[in-house]
Amino acid sequence: MTLQLDLAEILRYMRMGRGTPSTELLARINELLREAPLRPKTAWRREGDRVWMCGTLGTAFDAWHRRVSVLSAADALIAQAIGTDGIEKTMDAIEAEVRPTLAPGERLLMRRSPGYGTIPLELSRDILAKLDATKKLGITLTDSFLLVPSKSVTAFADIERS
Repeated sequence: MTLQLDLAEILRYMRMGRGTPSTELLARINELLREAPLRPKTAWRREGDRVWMCGTLGTAFDAWHRRVSVLSAADALIAQAIGTDGIEKTMDAIEAEVRPTLAPGERLLMRRSPGYGTIPLELSRDILAKLDATKKLGITLTDSFLLVPSKSVTAFADIERS
């Protein structure tokens, strides 16, 4: 899977607002985009009217992020934003893969993840198990329910029938 990251989204994740980034900042973002090891891995499975999904940018991204973060706080911010856009695009790609498998009259609803709203963080454990994501994708869960590698997401989306 090749990811097409969006500069506007990266700037949004950097909280740039409506300001115009400097030429130097844009050059540095583009340089880090070229360096970033974006090698997403995904898994998903449909069970009835729900699709379970998981994605990660992997340990290489975490190692790269740590390395550039030590050198510069600005690079740390840029790398974080690149990773955030990368994992969001990865999860969007899973949804794009699921949609053609839906029957006529079925529609994939909004993706939701543990930790948002009333969805308990503990659900990540179940999603990882359902998808065998620790073995297949290398994603683990800490005792405090943080996913490792850091740019990993567990989620689900319900399917609506018309």
